[in-house]
Amino acid sequence: MNIIIVDDEKMAIDVLSIMIKRLTQFQVSIQGTFTNAVDALGFLEKEAIELVFLDIEMIDVHGMQIARQMLQKHPSLQIIFVTAHSQFAVDAFEVEATDYLLKPVHEKRLIKALTKAQKKSQLQVNVPPMNKKSLFYAHTLGSFYLLDPQQEVVKWRTRKVRELFLFLLFNQKRPMSNAIISEELWINLDFEKASSNLHTSIYQLRKLLKEKGIQDPIQLVNNHYQLNAEIESDYEELIQLLEREKHDEKSIQQLINCYEGDYLVEEDYLWAVQIRLRLKQGVLHVLEQYVTSTNSVNSLLKFNCLQMMLQLDEFNEQYMFLLLEFLIEQNKKQDCLKFFETIQAKLAEIGLSVPERIHRRYNEYLVNV
Repeated sequence: MNIIIVDDEKMAIDVLSIMIKRLTQFQVSIQGTFTNAVDALGFLEKEAIELVFLDIEMIDVHGMQIARQMLQKHPSLQIIFVTAHSQFAVDAFEVEATDYLLKPVHEKRLIKALTKAQKKSQLQVNVPPMNKKSLFYAHTLGSFYLLDPQQEVVKWRTRKVRELFLFLLFNQKRPMSNAIISEELWINLDFEKASSNLHTSIYQLRKLLKEKGIQDPIQLVNNHYQLNAEIESDYEELIQLLEREKHDEKSIQQLINCYEGDYLVEEDYLWAVQIRLRLKQGVLHVLEQYVTSTNSVNSLLKFNCLQMMLQLDEFNEQYMFLLLEFLIEQNKKQDCLKFFETIQAKLAEIGLSVPERIHRRYNEYLVNV
């Protein structure tokens, strides 16, 4: 992907540039960096750019305004916002941003953003129009947002209406009693107050979905509520992948692309905690089974699997050992040295030393290399 970086702070540009260049698993080429948004707009007129890293808060102009101008002239352009303030997240999705990063940018988060951009870029290549009816789409892995059939981000009146929607969406295949919903979503309120809040939120959610074109969005039968809407989601895609009996390179890559983050990780919903853990363990199980029991695994795919396993369970000794063993098998000495130093530093943060078998295998390699 050809990219540019726009930020009115030169140091911020330099730091992000270094981080991007370090991520050699992505085919990314930085075509230009700009501290002036007007210069960036002019550059886009002359060069074929696929992705822009754009600071939201610049001295002379707001990033949202610049993004709209860019997308008006270049509709296929992807934008990843970079900001010091999380409150701009909803605005970022309103202009169909691919992602947003909070400063200071962390490498793990940058990897996720570039993975998302890469996936989106692949999907944009001459995709034929769909014949079936346009549906809502709920993105729940990592950041949550709901897209309506016009691909616009749905705005929520209150946080509880949003949570109620997600709770009903997760339980869409079975009606939920009003008592259970009240207990799960208003855990600190007495039953009467919780029931009152539930009825208010149901009314607001029903009204919102009707405005979006769903005639009978929530059904009530014998004090049980059920969402009545066609909604696709990355959660359903993930479940289908996890339930496959056998995996190949294609399905494993789909799994890696799909799992952009833990389920509703940015939300503090108690009812979602066990779901989040179960899905993460399911992904780890599939990836571990694939890299340890599949013969002739594509080396790049295996590396991506091992990296993701450690991202999800960063102190797992077995995953550390498997990645070290992979780097040794590939005879990547510098990567081995760097990875071992990373392990040392990470474990030192929690007062632990490098496990003996990892230390021994590392020393064996250095002696024989």
